[in-house]
Amino acid sequence: MSPHLVRTQPSGWPVVGHERAVAMLRGSIRRDLLTHAYLFTGPSGVGKRTLALAFAMTLNCQAEPAEGMASQAPGPEAPCGLCSACSRTLRGEHPDVVEVNLQTQAALAEDGGKGKAPLPKELRIDSIREMQHTVGLSPYSGRWKVYIIGVADKMNEEAANCLLKTLGEPPAQTVLVLLVEDESALLPTISSRCSRVPLRPLGRELIAASLASEWGAEQEQARQLAALSGGRIGWAVSMLRDRNALEMRSRTLEDLAVLSGSTILERINAATKFAKKYTDARAELYATLDTWESWWRYVLAVKAGAPELALNADQLPALASVAKRLRTEQAYEALELVQRTRQQLQENVNPRLALEALVLGLP
Repeated sequence: MSPHLVRTQPSGWPVVGHERAVAMLRGSIRRDLLTHAYLFTGPSGVGKRTLALAFAMTLNCQAEPAEGMASQAPGPEAPCGLCSACSRTLRGEHPDVVEVNLQTQAALAEDGGKGKAPLPKELRIDSIREMQHTVGLSPYSGRWKVYIIGVADKMNEEAANCLLKTLGEPPAQTVLVLLVEDESALLPTISSRCSRVPLRPLGRELIAASLASEWGAEQEQARQLAALSGGRIGWAVSMLRDRNALEMRSRTLEDLAVLSGSTILERINAATKFAKKYTDARAELYATLDTWESWWRYVLAVKAGAPELALNADQLPALASVAKRLRTEQAYEALELVQRTRQQLQENVNPRLALEALVLGLP
C-alpha cells in the first residue's frame, strides 16, 4: 500500500498536519541529535507510517544541508522530494529503508514456499530475526539504514524480547521507528529505549481541505469523510480511494439496526453469516466490528449530552433514538461486548460461538 504522502507542506515535509511531531524530528536532524529508536504513537490511520517514510526520506535525502544546521549534519532537515534517494523511498525501492509489518511477514511466508499466506494476527520472531540479519550492516547507498516496524504493539513475547537485543545495542547509522496504536501493549523496556513521538487526531477542517486539494475530493464528500474520520487522515484517504467503502459502512450500520429488532432465530442465522465471513473475508468482519464499536461509543456520547463528539454525523437521528431507548449501562455493555468479541476472535476462540454471543447479547 502506498503511503499518503502529499506535496511539500509549510513544514517542508510531505505530511499533512502533525506540526509538533515534524518539528521535533526536524530539530533532532538539524542539531545532529538523532537517537537510534523512535516510538510513533497514535490511532490507526492517523499518519504514523506516512510520517515515518517522510522521516526516512529526510535522513537519506541527497540535497545539501541548510544554513544554520549543525556543522557535522550531513544532510538537510527536510526532504527535497526530487533526488534519487527521495524517489526510491517514495516507490518503496530504497535498499536502506526497510518495513517490517504483518504484510511483509505474510510475504515472507509466501516466499518460503507455503503458498499464499493469510494476514497474520501478530508480529512474530521470524520477522524480527529477518530484520536482524541486515541491521548491523553499513548502509548500502544512503547515510542511514531505517527500519520501520509497523504494528509493533502486535509483537508476540518472543518477537519483543528479540527486538530488545537490537535496542540494547543499537548499530551505528541505524534508526528504528516503531509504530504503535496501543502503547500499553509494548514491553516497558522497549518503550523506555525509544524517543516518543505522539501523533494526535487532526482537525476536521484540515482533513477536509487536504482531501480536496491533495486527493481531488469534492467538497461535500471531503466534509463527510472528515467528519467520519475521527481525525485519521489515512482512514479518510483510504475511504476516498475505495468507492464502495461508504456504501459498505451504511450496510454495516443497517445490519446493526436490523439486529436490534430481530428474533432469536434471526440473530442465530445472522451469526452463521458472520462466522462464514470470518472464514471468507476476515478483514471485512473486523471492519464491521470496528464500525459497530464506534457506533456504540457515539451512542454513549449522545447519551452523555455531547452529540458533537459523535463522528457519525449522518447518523445523529438514529443515534439519538437509540440513546433515548437504552440506559447508559446497556449501551456501555454493548460496547464492551463488541470489544470482547474482537479480542476473542484474535485469541482463536471458536468464531461461531463468539459471534453468536455477540448478536444474542446486543440490545
